[in-house]
Amino acid sequence: MTARRLLPLLLGVLAVLLLPAPAVAAPASALPGTLKIQMVPPIKGVVVTVDGNTARSDPKGLLRVRVRNFTGLDQRLTVVPTEVSPDRRVLFDRFRGSLDHGVHSRTVEVGLRTQRRVSWRYADRDGAPVPLGRVTEMRLRSNTGEVIELTGADLARPLWVAESRTQQGPRGLASKQLYYVVDTVMVDGTSVVNRAGHKFVPWERQDWLIELLFFKVSFSADDMFFAQRAGDGIRLTRADGRVQRLPFAADGSVLVPDLPRGTYTVTVLGGGVSFGRPVSISRDQQVTLSVISPVDLALVVLGALGVAVGLVLVGRPALRRRLRIRLPRRARPAHQRGGRWRRPLRVGLGSVVALLLLAAVVGVVASRPARAADGPAPAPSAAAPVPVFAHYYIWFNPTSWNRAKIDYPQLGRYSSDDTEIMRRHVRMAKAAGVTGFLVSWKHTPQLDGRLAKLVEVARAESFRLGIVYQGLDFSRKPLPLATVRADLDLFATRYATDEVFDVFDKPVVVWNGSDRFTAAEVADTVRAARKRLLVLGAAKSTEEVATYGTALDGQAYYWSSADPVDGRTQDRLAAMSRAVHLHGGLWIAPVAPGYDARQLGGQREVARRDGETLRASFAAARLSQPDALGVISWNEFSENTHVEPSERFGARYLEVLADLLGVDIDHDVAMDSQQEHDDHWGLPAWGAVVASGGVLALLPLWVFLRRRRSPDGAASPAQRGADHDVEAPVDS
Repeated sequence: MTARRLLPLLLGVLAVLLLPAPAVAAPASALPGTLKIQMVPPIKGVVVTVDGNTARSDPKGLLRVRVRNFTGLDQRLTVVPTEVSPDRRVLFDRFRGSLDHGVHSRTVEVGLRTQRRVSWRYADRDGAPVPLGRVTEMRLRSNTGEVIELTGADLARPLWVAESRTQQGPRGLASKQLYYVVDTVMVDGTSVVNRAGHKFVPWERQDWLIELLFFKVSFSADDMFFAQRAGDGIRLTRADGRVQRLPFAADGSVLVPDLPRGTYTVTVLGGGVSFGRPVSISRDQQVTLSVISPVDLALVVLGALGVAVGLVLVGRPALRRRLRIRLPRRARPAHQRGGRWRRPLRVGLGSVVALLLLAAVVGVVASRPARAADGPAPAPSAAAPVPVFAHYYIWFNPTSWNRAKIDYPQLGRYSSDDTEIMRRHVRMAKAAGVTGFLVSWKHTPQLDGRLAKLVEVARAESFRLGIVYQGLDFSRKPLPLATVRADLDLFATRYATDEVFDVFDKPVVVWNGSDRFTAAEVADTVRAARKRLLVLGAAKSTEEVATYGTALDGQAYYWSSADPVDGRTQDRLAAMSRAVHLHGGLWIAPVAPGYDARQLGGQREVARRDGETLRASFAAARLSQPDALGVISWNEFSENTHVEPSERFGARYLEVLADLLGVDIDHDVAMDSQQEHDDHWGLPAWGAVVASGGVLALLPLWVFLRRRRSPDGAASPAQRGADHDVEAPVDS
């Protein structure tokens, strides 16, 4: 029984030992196969090599290549740098996931970086070509921060630039197109483009047209005293130091049809004396210079000599007798006949004072070195007795204009770190009657630098600033109170005593986000800052105003979405004003030209009505008895509340604002050649000449007084008697 059971077991063991074992199947990744690849972006002609095999992508960017196995493919597969067309080449960027996925018949994504061969040409504002030889330097900047500087022969050669790169997205690899802006184009030592005003996408365009700011400028010269042409031509000194002599035509002028934007020193040649003066050119215009002709000089010298001779004759009676000159003299009592020197002294002093007054008047008239064909700067407004601020944003980068915008500035899609843009903004706002900007700021390296630049510009232009402290982050969450306290202290330390912020007794800072904290928290946070600053809140209702009471120095209501035409705005602003003034606070009332935040995902729109909305808003704000007006805004283009001249509206809303403020505005004031910096001092030509005449007149007067007081110069008693007899009146 036992043997029967063991026999099958033994036979099984022998079978296992003697019979061959079946083969084990190899894993699929170790077997040869076909790898499928999708190029991102889909480009034809991309070359791939692996295991000695080569394949090219089809028009859809797909390719198939045989591989001996799917293990470690990323070490064996090579995407060959390829020129897929005369103006495009591709480079490997990244894989999506692992290439081993191809073993499961999946298509593997391969990301590419592409480069494009671009060229450019220059044209003036009328489209006429500008020779490449006139340009000495150009700087390009990509949206990834790459800076390309070109000089010399490189300016005439095509350039390979990065066109696209790939990035990982939720659905796989995605190709991101790059773009470039033109920062500077240098001609004659000055940049002739607005920074970031030109934007080019290599994927879409390889031939770039760059418009240069050349202007047609006519120069002429007038006699300083007489209304007639003067001079033979001008000496024009450019920013790079190059000097050009240009003769006047028969009509007494010379036209420069392609003068690059910049500041030049211009001197009139011939016709008399001309002092070199700076002239800033930023638009087509006529510039008239002044010349002191020989006739002018002769008149001034003769006038000075006449005064001098008159003083000598008045003080030297003996000389008058020899010249047979008698001066009429009215009868005076004997006790008033002493001190004969007083009369010539009064005459001399009167002459000198008259000359000095003339010098002052003429100096004011001639203080502008070049006279352009433009009107005078507008006078301060009498229609707005309170300061008028416009909310101003300094966060714009070239990429900011690619999202949530339906309108763009006339000055181009600028970057907020461009000092020239700041200067033009300040000049346009000032010309429209605006007192200053309320600058949106918080402590970051970028915004600190931009605020410092704006302060310098405002100081040079006698413009005022306030601050809107952005106490909210990008997701509209309030910043920590410790951060707010530190930022306010930083601002006060840097700027509390700066004249640019001198509007009220202390600089104004509006804390946007103060309503997210309790009154006690707000009071504790700003307690130290309020010793040097006026810290205002951004309450949106009378209840909020009452809640914060005296914890803040007032309120600045940022209400841009109101429709003032419906009539309720006036009542609400009046109530807010009463609530703020009840606690002794400062009230800044909002003024807005319209509102449209649909590009930001909102639904609210307030039509501009060709300026009627702005007029109604201004009236409602003024009736609320504000301490200042806050125009919303200068350049908030995402919510479309801007009054800055734009492509869509032109200068319409700046002109309406100026009209409301009682100012006649020329919105081209930012381009005016006479908007110089006040960094030149000294007497103008007129003042120098007339002041010299005054000095000549003072000299003989001084000599006369010295002789009268000197014993050696005193006349003898006999002579004094003779003089007295000659000048004594005849008794009737």
